[in-house]
Amino acid sequence: MPSNPTAALCSLFALLLAAALPAQSDLAARLDDVKEFTRFFKRAKEEAVLVEAVHMLKGRECVPAAEELLKVLKHPNAAVQQAALEVLESYREPATYAAWIEELPKIRDADQGALLIKVLGRAQLKDALPAIAEVAANPKAASVVKFEAARALQRIGSAGTTDLLGQLVADGDPVVRMAATDTIGALKLTQHADAVVRLLGDDEWQVQSAAVACVSRLRPQAAVQPLIDLMRKAGRLRTECAEALFQITGFDFGVDPERWQEQWHTLTSIEGYRIPTDEELAKKAESRKKYDAFYGKKEETNTFVGIPTTSTNVLFIIDVSGSMDDLVVEVEKFQGYRDRRRFTIVQTELLNTIEGLTSDTNFDIVAFATDLNVWKKRLVPANVVNREAAKSFVRGLKPLGGSESQDLAQSGLGGSANLEAGKTNTLKALLYPFGVDPEKPSKAAVTGFDKTAIKRPLDTVYFLSDGRPSVGKIVDTNEILKEVRKHNEIYRIVIHAIAIGEFQKEFLQQLAQENGGVFIDMGR
Repeated sequence: MPSNPTAALCSLFALLLAAALPAQSDLAARLDDVKEFTRFFKRAKEEAVLVEAVHMLKGRECVPAAEELLKVLKHPNAAVQQAALEVLESYREPATYAAWIEELPKIRDADQGALLIKVLGRAQLKDALPAIAEVAANPKAASVVKFEAARALQRIGSAGTTDLLGQLVADGDPVVRMAATDTIGALKLTQHADAVVRLLGDDEWQVQSAAVACVSRLRPQAAVQPLIDLMRKAGRLRTECAEALFQITGFDFGVDPERWQEQWHTLTSIEGYRIPTDEELAKKAESRKKYDAFYGKKEETNTFVGIPTTSTNVLFIIDVSGSMDDLVVEVEKFQGYRDRRRFTIVQTELLNTIEGLTSDTNFDIVAFATDLNVWKKRLVPANVVNREAAKSFVRGLKPLGGSESQDLAQSGLGGSANLEAGKTNTLKALLYPFGVDPEKPSKAAVTGFDKTAIKRPLDTVYFLSDGRPSVGKIVDTNEILKEVRKHNEIYRIVIHAIAIGEFQKEFLQQLAQENGGVFIDMGR
């Protein structure tokens, strides 16, 4: 230790000052960047430029940057809003949000409060939990506030506000009930199992779907009988109930409720019966991979290119872009069709599917290339009249901008117009089930709260394509997946994806995986 205490203190101060100077210099640089951003953002107009400018604030976390981004979240352009949310999500310092957390309970504007809760949840700030709980537990809280509170609790991942979830799962708004149920399942909060079991009898199928998924994770024995009862009703939920029953009991009787009922009576009559432990279930799940009993053998289902569904509200979306006129190369896989064109194969499969639709099914068809060709614009019953009309529509379809148009264009006979019409607008096709046209301006809603989603009966989509997106507002496949995820969080539509042709198929495989569907590779 230095003999001179004054000298030691001076040395320590010099070290602290040296350490502080870079931090001060860095903060000054960040503040200067925020000032330049604010000045630039007021003048910029183009979406791409605005998005790039917002992304510039990533890595420049400070209170002024967060305040500017909060303003951007009110921008009318959805892409700009989303960029601001992504940058804010990367800001994780409690000091950045301290003033917002303090202000949250005082905010009277519901949309503003919901937006702030969403940001705090994305930042995963545990310090924000008390304020979020205080706001959402208020009897006068708006549904949008309670919805975002439930989602924020899931992102923060804390069980410290389980009383709030108990209140939200019984809320009068189905969107709030659904969000709370998703959070209970994600956090495996078994203390709410009874409340979730009651939601298996909810009036809205989306809430029931959330409850089925939740009890699959919580595994309460009390859910078995309600799941069997729910399976007796027509629709997609029968398949989800079958999976939930396996996750709870370790047995697999597909979508046959009577077999389940018989087995359940037998099991519950055994003294000391209990559901299997997680470890025991894992072994049963491994054994089940060897068998294909998931969809059941006694129930009538709809099937398209080998993918069955018990859904009675189905939309078929098929690619009619120019490349669908190309020939398949794996000839041995495609015997029995009138020719080897990709579209001929898909058209034949769809015609066979329409003919075999069960009488309780409602369906519609969308053909897409550069634009959409929608058959009915609503789901219609699969009666004999509508089935014949649908088959007539499908027979009249043909690839746009196919080989014939290419030949005409090359000879100068006007085929170029069809070439333009025959591109692949994947985004527009995939957003159609949510009632969204990405090419039309719409009011941006960064909170994601949408009451209309609950009222839409469509629950299953078959999406078939042979090529990568080539036209539309977004063609990057990762960005398209992100858009679908954003909308489908509430809609809960199962999307089955079918690929035909030689393009890279990871995109369609991920599309199905992220949206509860099955991926089928028909071949090249």
